[in-house]
Amino acid sequence: MQAQASFWRVSLRLQWALCGQRTYSAVCPPPIETTPVKTFITAGLLVLAAQLAACTTIADLTETRDGARFRVGDRASARVGDVMLDRYRYATEPTAKPRSEIAAAPGRYALRAGYPLVARRVDGEAAYCTPPQASSVACFYDRDGDRAFDHDWVSNWGVASSVRPLPVPEPYDKVDSRMARGFKSELIYLGLNGQVIQLRYQDYTDDLSAPSYTQPLQVRLDTAPAVTEIRYRDALLRVLEADATQIRYQIISGFSE
Repeated sequence: MQAQASFWRVSLRLQWALCGQRTYSAVCPPPIETTPVKTFITAGLLVLAAQLAACTTIADLTETRDGARFRVGDRASARVGDVMLDRYRYATEPTAKPRSEIAAAPGRYALRAGYPLVARRVDGEAAYCTPPQASSVACFYDRDGDRAFDHDWVSNWGVASSVRPLPVPEPYDKVDSRMARGFKSELIYLGLNGQVIQLRYQDYTDDLSAPSYTQPLQVRLDTAPAVTEIRYRDALLRVLEADATQIRYQIISGFSE
């Protein structure tokens, strides 16, 4: 009750400041006895709603890829422009895009067709969410796994809805991640110029959208029975056959990290 009285005194002072200490009208009515309790309850409900929204946990849901497309000992072939050897370790965020526009509705979030949503775990449940903004975030769920969003959850200015069924299911497509972070090393076949094998090494660090380092390589193709080997860093490939359009080879050792 002491907290209620204190809250009421602050509210009354604010009303006096806005309306005049002893001046009342239809816009500024005089206070009545029940007003303090009602005001206190209303304020409490607003605070509770904000606290409930703040208690929602939204966690990143990343996928880690670690490995190489070929193993030591494998025999493989590559055409011009293909990767002969690689090594990678990076994290991605699964992404989904609605196939059509999700229409606006009271208390709901409108999305244009193709808007990228990133995978998140909301209070332990998988969902696809809009990037967090200062005022709002929306998450969409596919609870039956049929590639259509069937529920949503929206938070505006800290006031969150419950998870609710959508009026109609909204089909979506999974697409390549909008983010990839880590490293990747690649050796690419560029063809045969005379008796010289043309190659390119590419190194990606942190941001995998573009190489951070490239280096052209040339290896002379020896005639049989001599064995042609491609050595670069700690990788070793044995050439079995090569021409202007493709190469066949065996992996003796691969790239390390």
